[in-house]
Amino acid sequence: MKSLFKLAAVGCLAAVLGVGCAVAASFVKYQDEIMEPIADYSSENRPVSGMFFSTEYVVEEYEYDDAYCLLYDDADANLFECEIIVDLETYELVQYHIKNDRKLVGSLVLNDDYSYDGLEVFTFMPDPEFEMADASANL
Repeated sequence: MKSLFKLAAVGCLAAVLGVGCAVAASFVKYQDEIMEPIADYSSENRPVSGMFFSTEYVVEEYEYDDAYCLLYDDADANLFECEIIVDLETYELVQYHIKNDRKLVGSLVLNDDYSYDGLEVFTFMPDPEFEMADASANL
């Protein structure tokens, strides 16, 4: 009787360990999946085409060597005091919204027509998805 009890106990222990290992492996896989989107953000402190943009994160706007620049600081996008070169229309739009204490939310896309020799110029594009996400985050 004692050996049957020991055999049952060992069997239960093996089952518990097996389930525990399966759960741990599943959690590690899940954790890798939820961390994957974070890797899409640039770790080089550079903007990417289609990125979320808000005037809330513009620290400064200025002209430098005939370029229109925005100093952008958004920790969620891993951008810290990042200089973004934009076209004149975007630059004026950002200035208008900051001057009038209004928020502008959308995306910045790479403008191939103005970009050259490794110099990337971005253009503001309205993005309803980003606008709705920002509105719901600020309720």
